[in-house]
Amino acid sequence: MKTTYVLFGVFALLLASSVLAMEVDMEMDQAPAAPKKCHPQCRWQCDDPSCPAQCHPVCERPKCQVHCEETPCAACKIHCDKPQCNVRCPKDLCEAEICPQCETVCAPAKCRTACTAPNAVCTPMCEQTKCDWKCKKPTLCPRPKCELVCEKPACAYVKPAKPAPANNTCCQCSAANVKASMIQAGEAVNGEAASFLEVMHTLKHASQVSGSPSCCACAQ
Repeated sequence: MKTTYVLFGVFALLLASSVLAMEVDMEMDQAPAAPKKCHPQCRWQCDDPSCPAQCHPVCERPKCQVHCEETPCAACKIHCDKPQCNVRCPKDLCEAEICPQCETVCAPAKCRTACTAPNAVCTPMCEQTKCDWKCKKPTLCPRPKCELVCEKPACAYVKPAKPAPANNTCCQCSAANVKASMIQAGEAVNGEAASFLEVMHTLKHASQVSGSPSCCACAQ
């Protein structure tokens, strides 16, 4: 009996799960679809012109100082005048007893010192230069060109291409080509010479048929 109850419970649980899954699927099927874009969308398309900025360097004022090498001592020379000396002897002398007692007396020496200073070896020394760029917008720069482009709707009408001239003999209406056109117009009226009005009428008719601007026959 217990086994029967257990099997019945498992069967009921599986059935409830299946029903719940079916309800979820139905809700998903009934969910509203995302709205479609019915109207052709238009967007701006612009080019991307570029022009260089106007820049110039800006530097700080450098800090500098003068560095001098150690100098040697000055070179000096002493220059003296010629000495001024005289001999002096005592007045009372005893020639029989002693030799003459005389002495030399000189004036004080007159000297002067001349020195030559060494040349100074000095060099200015500065710290490393500190610079930066300063830029501004250019005064002349092309503006972007923009165009509004729209998507084509379904079943859009395509204008048919203009048919080309039958004999592909459309040339610029120069003097020679106008003459050739007048000859062709004359052939169209039983070989008789066509007048200027007839030539213009023929050219206008050909332009209306081909849908292209008036042209002349090509001279050979």
